Amino acid sequence: MNVSKFASGTAARLALFTLTGALAVAPAHALEIKLPQETSQLKASTLAGHQAASAWCVMCHSVDYVNSQPPMPAAFWHAEVTKMVKVYGAPIPEDQVKLISEYLGIAYGNDSK
Repeated sequence: MNVSKFASGTAARLALFTLTGALAVAPAHALEIKLPQETSQLKASTLAGHQAASAWCVMCHSVDYVNSQPPMPAAFWHAEVTKMVKVYGAPIPEDQVKLISEYLGIAYGNDSK
């Protein structure tokens, strides 16, 4: 085996290993993200779920996300809110899920009061 080829290949691998190792332990820097001002509002309602949705849903996404959905019943919204909690980790208290779902089913769906 050619010793100079072996030495240069080993040096290249060592350099790459050292570089990737250094990157793995490099300190992380906080990234500041500035979101645009919310311009949409949830449809006004006297239902308790309106206040709950105003408090919890907009923590993670814009009101436009809700406004852009097709009219769906509360059962659909319940599944969506439950998914937000169980799959995406939304910190919505269990007792608020039903309130939000009922509000969305009436305000953004085809359920009646």
